[in-house]
Amino acid sequence: MARAYDPLFITSDNSPIDVPSPSSSSMTLTKDELKRIAAYKAVDFVKSNMVLGLGTGSTAKHAVDRIGELLRQGKLENIVGIPTSKKTQEHALSLNIPLSDLDAHPVVDLSIDGADEVDPRLNLVKGRGGSLLREKMIEGASKKFVVIVDESKMVKHIGGSKMALPVEIVPFCWKFTAERLRRVMEGYGCEARIR
Repeated sequence: MARAYDPLFITSDNSPIDVPSPSSSSMTLTKDELKRIAAYKAVDFVKSNMVLGLGTGSTAKHAVDRIGELLRQGKLENIVGIPTSKKTQEHALSLNIPLSDLDAHPVVDLSIDGADEVDPRLNLVKGRGGSLLREKMIEGASKKFVVIVDESKMVKHIGGSKMALPVEIVPFCWKFTAERLRRVMEGYGCEARIR
């Protein structure tokens, strides 16, 4: 069981949004329950007639679940989702969320996603799950971007978790690109590896 903590939302204007803790301070919730609470709070930003960027990962999955539930209940209407991964696409389709792409909808009203790292200046690392390019494209087309993170994602500086920093490359000349990355990072104790 995880201890109760306040989820943090970061919006595209780089301002944090406070989210109240669950009602009972003595209540202990699992990490997944806390993610669900935070994701549901993020979905409060969703209104009918929006084009939505649907994020990837365990927290974003809860947001997609909630959007599907609100559509089924008739509390949201005329939503179009643009998924950031094949996995999110399959999940959204299973919930009957209408989907499209950036070609048909080049402006996204709101995107909701999680992050891998967040520093005190609200800089983010995303894409360790392998959807970096799609996430960046969809979130870059968004008028508003809401990021949901928990305390495990907070770091003193980017790279602070000592996990790999994602760099997505195209297959064409990948060895050339990997070698260039290796040279750029030389002296920093980094190693470029294809995943």
